[in-house]
Order: sequence, then structure tokens, then C-alpha cells
Amino acid sequence: MIFLLLLQLAVLIPFDAAAQFVRARQSRVTSPQDTVAQDSLKLAPTGDIETTIKYSARDSIQLEANTKVVHLYGEAKINYGTMNLEAAYIRIDYAENTLTATSLPDSAGKDIGVPIFADGAESYQAKRIVYNFKTKRGRIAEVVTQQGEGFIHSEIVKKNEHNEIFGFHNKYTTCNLAHPHFYISAGKIKAIPKDKVMSGPFNLVIGDIPTPLGFLFGLFPTPKNNRSSGVIVPSFGESRTQGFYLNNGGYYLALNDYIGTTITGSIYSLGGYNIRVNNDYRKRYSYQGSFTFDYNYFKNDITDIEQSRATDGVGLLPPSTRSFGVTWNHAPVPKPGQGRFTASVDIHSDPIHNRVSSNSTTAQRLEASVNSSISYQKNIQNSPFSYTVKLRQSQQANGTMNLVLPDINFGMSSVGLYEVLSGNAPTGKWYENFTLGYSLNASNQISNIIPASSSQFGALPVVGGATRSDTIRFGDVQRLWENGRRSANHSFQIGLGNYKIFKYFNLSPSVSYAERWLDRKYSFTYNPDLKALDVDTAKFGRVYDYSASASLSTTIYGTVRVGGKRVEAIRHLVRPSISYRYQPDFGDPFFGFYQNLYVGDNPKGEPVYRQISRFESGAPGLGLTSGLGFSLSNNLEMKVKAKGDTTGKQFEKVSLIDNLGISGSYNFAAEAFKLSNISVNMNTRLFKVVNFNFFSTFDPYQVDSAGTRIDRYMLKGPGFKPARLLNAGLNVTANLNPQARRTDTSNPGTVPDLGQDQNPFEPDYVDFKIPWSLSFGYTLNFNRGTGNQPNNINNTVDVNGDVNLTDKWKIGYRAHYDLVAQQIASAALNIHRDLHCWDMSISWTPFGYTRGYNITINARSALLRDLRLTKRSSASGINYR
Repeated sequence: MIFLLLLQLAVLIPFDAAAQFVRARQSRVTSPQDTVAQDSLKLAPTGDIETTIKYSARDSIQLEANTKVVHLYGEAKINYGTMNLEAAYIRIDYAENTLTATSLPDSAGKDIGVPIFADGAESYQAKRIVYNFKTKRGRIAEVVTQQGEGFIHSEIVKKNEHNEIFGFHNKYTTCNLAHPHFYISAGKIKAIPKDKVMSGPFNLVIGDIPTPLGFLFGLFPTPKNNRSSGVIVPSFGESRTQGFYLNNGGYYLALNDYIGTTITGSIYSLGGYNIRVNNDYRKRYSYQGSFTFDYNYFKNDITDIEQSRATDGVGLLPPSTRSFGVTWNHAPVPKPGQGRFTASVDIHSDPIHNRVSSNSTTAQRLEASVNSSISYQKNIQNSPFSYTVKLRQSQQANGTMNLVLPDINFGMSSVGLYEVLSGNAPTGKWYENFTLGYSLNASNQISNIIPASSSQFGALPVVGGATRSDTIRFGDVQRLWENGRRSANHSFQIGLGNYKIFKYFNLSPSVSYAERWLDRKYSFTYNPDLKALDVDTAKFGRVYDYSASASLSTTIYGTVRVGGKRVEAIRHLVRPSISYRYQPDFGDPFFGFYQNLYVGDNPKGEPVYRQISRFESGAPGLGLTSGLGFSLSNNLEMKVKAKGDTTGKQFEKVSLIDNLGISGSYNFAAEAFKLSNISVNMNTRLFKVVNFNFFSTFDPYQVDSAGTRIDRYMLKGPGFKPARLLNAGLNVTANLNPQARRTDTSNPGTVPDLGQDQNPFEPDYVDFKIPWSLSFGYTLNFNRGTGNQPNNINNTVDVNGDVNLTDKWKIGYRAHYDLVAQQIASAALNIHRDLHCWDMSISWTPFGYTRGYNITINARSALLRDLRLTKRSSASGINYR
């Protein structure tokens, strides 16, 4: 390519025009100013010339008329459109049809003005360029070209009339130094533009020391577009349970501009293997996604299993298992007025597939369940209506499979009555403040587990019912359908407007109504002989509930003027709120939602009755609700003079307490325990560094000697004890390095994709621009035991940080200390070394499931991501990607 462009430059500079220009200069007397004045010539487009040609030289332009040679001295430049050639000296020989560009030595003997040729974004640097624009052959000495992140050093480059390029004594590297730290050395290279690059034997050279890493030949396709098919080099290593392995090697197939397929596999010396096919697709401005099929054969001998059981049990693995998994993720680009189709599918043939697959992340190995969903959602333009259709699936580690096929939602956002009655033109009538909202949810739930009958009806046995749960095969469609549950839930939200009372109070009344349609409704008869329930099932049931509520709130401001050197004022903001809610007792026989059933006599011979719901789910709660809710929130701020302000007129706000709140409720209709538990919480951020969060729950009632709650207030007990602490939590975090808080350490070129990691031993992106960072966290949780159970206390400290020992060395650390057990729960130490074009990382995790170490030396460039040396050991025995 470079020679073809040089040909255009040479033939587009007419010799006659150059000679005419030089003759016009012969009458000038050379002066010292001539050596610094820039000589230039502009030629108007003629013939095949498409644009103006500009060439210049800082020193001089000389013409030898008899030999037809033009010399350009001192910062010689030729510009034609997007093509530029710069050199200390350029010689154009029209008699020999050659163009020569070279550097020149300065007074110290150092070469200056090395020829640089550029065309658009591509640039070439060489010590000497010679080109014959008649034969279309050329030769370049000591050329350096940049291709993306890589650099190609060639001692000699030749080009023939077919535009094919031949390089001799070549170096390919991603190091940007004139003398690179490493390179791939190839004696001969042939390049066919926009087709392929071929090389003879090549090997890797590190620090000018040749290594035996290489091959007899190389073939590298260079297609016109950025995506191309090619081989994926596997990584190698050793696993404690599966032996030596070659991991994730295969082939990438670029099917077209929208779809790419990756076929990879892993093989282990002790017999296991893995096959993975991943299809990524993307259509710009429309959608993107991926579809993956993963087949895994995990081989684990019985002797290995027994040996792991005999030790501490960490990393205990199942016996040999064959399993497969299918994942599909699809996301559209949001567009106004259009529907949105999304998918997140994760299905496995065996619940332990993620745990034993080499392609699973750490989070996937620890998951107790996997969930899938496919949905279509649309908001209807110029209307309050929207709808969503979903297919959902959940797979538990114990083999339980729950499906929702389908899950349909239809909703209407709250609209004012004036929009319906007055055509969006309010008339001021009182009822126009009313609002109405509606939502519908209809679902068909299917499970492969038939629960025990006693777990459905208040732990009472059922005549002819199953005494334990059973599993249905997925091939038995009829039993799956019979075991399914169909329902439709309707919900109405009715707002009665917002009103100002006594100028400062806001009153907001509302009414709600919900109704559920179910495909089962039960009637019970107690069989005294069998001491069990006879159950009669109807095919349809209807249940509903309604309630009314109102809330009253206001805001109180209080300001104290301080007038100090820094503090100007302190403001206290208080938001009190009370609410009232009424809901009838839906356990009343009038509604028919519960059946008051005789279930035998107690030891005293007195009849015992049980209130049993006639629906498996969806029945409203028992008991009348006539409750008063209350809450109080506080905010405390300080107004201080801005730092660096000399006028005394610039201020800034400093938050002392972001929120300090208390809430609870009182049910007037309850027979006992009318007052609910009291919640107290607080959060704030101090000095823009320390985050403080606190929550607690208090019980206002006493307990007896057995720890059972009794209907007697703590205030009535001995001493002044307003409430009994049930649980509390305190979390304090701080980042002591403000530079680390401001700096975004993400790097799209080196940080792995969110969906592909995380290997706990894989080196993370390291920012050496941050000299140090230190963050810590303190967590305290208290939960009071019920009855005679002991209290539970968690008290931990976390420390994270790193420090630059030098500009090239960084040490990172992480520790989690349990103050209750007085031991280190987890810890990790990371060492990073910047080797310019290489990175070295050492990670050591001494405790826990992921304990082990990892040592990695790898090329920094993403182009050579497979050029790495890794040594690792993990307690789990499963190799990570």
C-alpha cells in the first residue's frame, strides 16, 4: 500500500512545473534568511490529479535540469490529499523513475528527519525509502509500522508489481519502544493486502533472549473488516482432581457482520472434558445477545471422593457426572413507542452443572438456584395502559423445578377523574382530584413437586393424601398440568386527592380493592375415626379484600444562627406523619374465605376448632385492622463558609444526619398486642468519607420466664424500660483516599466482561496512578433469640487497600476479621509489577473455599492475551478460566 501511494506522489509532480519554479528562483541572491525560509510549490489539479499537490522544504529545493533530478532539503514534505511524506531529504529522479527519502546526520552524527509516511490513520517510519514508480517496485530499510496495538519492525521490505510485500528479518511486538522488550521473530514474511500474511519459522524472543516457543510457519488472515475467523489458543495448567488440562481452546467463526460463533473445548488428563458453543449476535441500534450450549463430563474417582471426606471437606465434589446447560441472553435497544423483548435463560440438566463446569464463575458455583425469564413489555403510547407477558422458570439445587407459563400483567397507571370527565381540562370540582389505577396479573404455575397434604392444610392429615412430597417426571404432562395452579389477581388503587388542612398539613385519603380468581376452592369435613380431613375441591374460587386509609403529614423547620468563624447556621428538619388504616376481619363466616372446623377434643374433653383457609394461597389475613401508623424523620444540616472564600458570601451545606427516623403502628381492634414493634434507623455521611448506617427493632412487650411474649408493656415492669431490643445492626465504611474515590478505575480494554468472570485468582486491572488507597468497614449485628434460644451476634472488621512501593510495584491486601470468633475469616494478598509491555501479578488467598495462589505473567495488550505463563493452586480442585 505504501508503494502505491508513493507512486501517485511521484508521477503527480510534473518535472516541467518544478523546473519552471526553480528557474524563477535562479535570479534570487541566496541570503542567510533563505536557509530558514520555507520554499513551496502548489500545483493545480490537472489530468489524473484529483487535488492540489503541495511540497516544501525548510532549507532549499534544487533542480538539476540536465539530469532531471529534484532535491528537497531540510524538513522536506510532500502532501497530496490524505497522503503525507516527511523526511530530512527527498530526491525525485525523473530519468531513473525513482523516489528516494532518507534521514541526514546532524553535527553530532545523529540521524534526524527519519522518513515518515502517513495515509489517513496509517503511518510508517523507515530509515530509507526507495521506489521505482515505473516498475512499481520498491525497497524500504528499517521500517516500523503500527497496526492497531501492534508494531512491526522490518530490516528490509520489498514490494512487487502485484502490490505484494516481502519482509526480511521481522519483529512483531506490542511494546512501543524502539528496542522492544519482547517480540515474535520471523525471518521472512509475505503479505497480500486485505487477504493474508504468511511467515516462515518464527519464535518468541524475550529480553533479546530467543525462546523455543514458536512454530514452523504462520498463516494470519487479514480480512477487509475487523472481525475474522481464527484459532483460539488454549491455556494449560493442573487441577487437583482432574489432572493436567488444556482449557478453552478452539475456533472462532465470524459468520457475518452480525453473528459470531465460538467453539471451545477443555480436556483433562484424568478423563474429563468440556465442550462449549457460544453464539454472539448484535444488530446496531436494534438488539444484541448470546446463546450458549455447554456440555460437561466431570470425572471424579471414588478414591478421590473418600480422600476429600477424610480431610476437612473443603472442596468436596460429587462423583462422575455428565450434564449440559443452555443459556440465552437477549436485550433490545430501547426505542420510544416500541415493545421490549428480553430474555435471560439458564437451564441445566443437572442441578450441580454449574458447580463442576470449568466455564462457571465463582458466583455461579455458589448459587442455590438458577432462574430464567423471557418477557415482552410494551407501553401503549398516549395512554395510561401497559402490558407484560413473561415465561419464568426456577431450578433449585435439590431438583425442584417451578415454571410460570405464562405470567401476564396488564396495568393502568393512576389517572385523574378530570382527565376522563372533563377532557383534561379541570373545572375545580372537588371530586376531580380523585385518581384511579388498575393492575391485573394472571399466571399458570407448574411444579414437578407434589407437596405433602399435611403441609397444605395447617399440618392436619388428609384422608387419602400423600404423607410426603413426590416428584413428577417432566414427560408426564397430564400430572404436571393437574399439579399446576392457575390464578388471576385484580387490584384497584383509588386516590381521593390531596388536601391542605390548617394551611400546613397535607391530608391524603385512599381506598384499595383487590380480587383474586383461583382454580381451586376447598371444603373440609373432619373424620373423627381417622382423625383426618375429608377434602372436597371446587374448580373455581373467588376471594377479595378491601381497605381504606388516610395519611396526615407536615414539615417543620428550625434554624439556629451561630455566626462563628466557619459555621453560619444549623438547620433541623422534622417530618412527622400519622396514618389510619381500616380493613375488616375477612375470617368472618360472612365472607366464606375460612372454615371454622371441629378437629376433635382436647385432653379436658372440650371441643377444639381450627380456622382453615379454603384457598391454598391468596386469602386475606385474619382479624380486624383498625390501626394508627406513625413515623418521625429528622434531618440535620450545617451551613458553613466555603473553603478558600475571602468574601464571606459563599457557603456550602454539610449534612450532620441524613435521616434519623422512628416508626410503628397501633391496632385498636386487636385483642392483644395492639402496639407493633418500633423501628429506629439512622444514616449519615461524615466528612464526605465515613458512611454510617444503623437500624434497630424494639419490642414494647414483656416476656415470661420461658421467653414467651406476654401482653404486658415493658413500661409496666420493674424499672424504666420502655422497650426490649430485638435486633440491631451497625455498618460503618470509609475510604480514606479521596483520589481513589474520584478516579474511575474501570478500563474497558483490560477489565473482563461482567458476565464472564470471576476467577478469584485472575489479576484485576491495576491503576498505578493512585499511590495508595485504604478502606475499612465495621459491621455489628445483634439478633435476640426466641424462647430459650441464645442471642446471635456478628461482629466483623474488613480492611482493603493497596500501596505503590515504587512507580512499578504495587501491593494490595484484603482481610476480614471475626471479632466474635477472634479469627481471620478471609484474607488475600496481591502483588503487581508493571513490566512496561508485560504485567506480573501474584495472588494468595490463605483461607476459605477459594484458598490458593496464582502467579501470572502476561502481555499487556489484548492482542496477545493468550501469551501468558500461569502457575496456580486452588483448594476446590476445579480450574478456573
